[in-house]
Amino acid sequence: MATAQEPVRIAGPLKTWYDLHEALGHEIGVLADLAAHLTLDSLDAFAERFAYFERELRNHSEVEDGIMFPAVAERGGAVDPRLGAEHREEQGRTYDLGCALLHAKAARTPEALAALAGATAALRDSLRHHLALEEDEVLGQVDRLFAPDEQARLLGTIFSALPADPGLQPWVAAALTPEHLEARLRNMAASLPRGALVAALAQIRDGVDAATWAEVQSRTPDLAALAAPDTDGG
Repeated sequence: MATAQEPVRIAGPLKTWYDLHEALGHEIGVLADLAAHLTLDSLDAFAERFAYFERELRNHSEVEDGIMFPAVAERGGAVDPRLGAEHREEQGRTYDLGCALLHAKAARTPEALAALAGATAALRDSLRHHLALEEDEVLGQVDRLFAPDEQARLLGTIFSALPADPGLQPWVAAALTPEHLEARLRNMAASLPRGALVAALAQIRDGVDAATWAEVQSRTPDLAALAAPDTDGG
């Protein structure tokens, strides 16, 4: 019996895309778990966490539709238009969830809290399916279309095009396994200009908990040293 082939994974610098997908998938899973056991006392903390997730999801989708997917298409790669349509559907779902969240804060009833659980679980399931589809259909083309140095330049373009977001790097770092975090940091070190690398490492140092930063120091001491407060990022 024939078995389904595993998707081809990016080996060059743009493999950082998997880090973002893992972080998004992890965070919506945490939110769905929290929503399933919400109380009025935990509602504000849930709302704060959801607001950050919503912003990062929107940024990620806009980068894909505005930079990444057009670059793939310009090189002759295939990007199914339904992926962009799914991005817009996700934004509709996060809007609906935001409305349900405001309603729960105002109504403060068990029924309103329960509605949040269902909406968050539905977003989790649809988003994880979407991320897997992107990896299967688009990301597997990247190494064929872009040489490693071209991937590094495209990654730099993406970093420079995004608005400053000091919370992004710590947010991704906290979502990854120690092994995956080490691989991400090594990839960043090989791909980013020194100034951008030092800034990202400093953001991670300042934004993660002590245990996560201890992993960075243990696994990548040379990179952790770059984030020392007196490091010259020039």
